[in-house]
Amino acid sequence: MAKKDKDIVWFGMKLTPEEKQKIELLAERKGVSKKEAVMNAVNEQVTEYEIVAKPGSTLEKLQHIVGIADGPGDLSTNPKYMEDFGKDSLS
Repeated sequence: MAKKDKDIVWFGMKLTPEEKQKIELLAERKGVSKKEAVMNAVNEQVTEYEIVAKPGSTLEKLQHIVGIADGPGDLSTNPKYMEDFGKDSLS
């Protein structure tokens, strides 16, 4: 089943000639379109970071509230979030 036009969004980006060439080379080597080559690489990376809750774990018990709050997915994405973290426990 093909996606409806309203489900498709434009996502453009600027590339260096070298980046474009790498995408074209990857697509050629895999025998797929440039878009498919990029999406396969993205999906592979996303899958690498998927977390599956172990039965009985705290994550499993809290699964119903995971993702309901806005904020960074990982506090380490910005060192500012971690400023002064743990200082109170040192005194």
